[in-house]
Amino acid sequence: MKDARHFLPPRQSIIYAHTRRMLDGTACNYTSFAMQVAERYLAMTAPDVRQVKLRTGDGADLIKAMENNAQILRRYMDGTVKTLPADLEDAWVLCLSEPYRADCERDLATRRGMLAVPMPSDAGLQVASVATLVGNYANLLHSVAPAIADGHFGPEDRPYRDQIHASGRDVIAAVIGLSQAVDRGIDGGVASA
Repeated sequence: MKDARHFLPPRQSIIYAHTRRMLDGTACNYTSFAMQVAERYLAMTAPDVRQVKLRTGDGADLIKAMENNAQILRRYMDGTVKTLPADLEDAWVLCLSEPYRADCERDLATRRGMLAVPMPSDAGLQVASVATLVGNYANLLHSVAPAIADGHFGPEDRPYRDQIHASGRDVIAAVIGLSQAVDRGIDGGVASA
């Protein structure tokens, strides 16, 4: 009997696919995206561990930096450079605009059988957490309704799957946010066991 192997897609392939979708679907181009990545990369990666020579600058140096950074990103995406360094991956993904970033994060997590759910911010009123949960739950029910109109899930419900999954993740994030609001309100932010 043959071993049924299932190879995971490379992380960089997922990132590049979402980057292409973003570049095709928005007014963003390689050059402006490359500058965003460079600025984020230089801000979040310590100088002694940087593996990629991205640059910023002023005046004439800025134009050279823009060309340099765009060329570096193109080389990754066209396969000239085979491996996307881990220290560049975070900056790259964080620079994707929404909804491309959320989709990319979701696909990267799904690749390893995990659920990508954004951590809620500390900002906002406690009542807003409840309102967000109720609103997101209503969105989930709205997403599920057409799929269960016939009384069961089946192959014909494929068009609804992505929206049901996204709505479900929003409910999970809202529950986490509500839990944090409860802890902040009752215990001053100390999570209960």
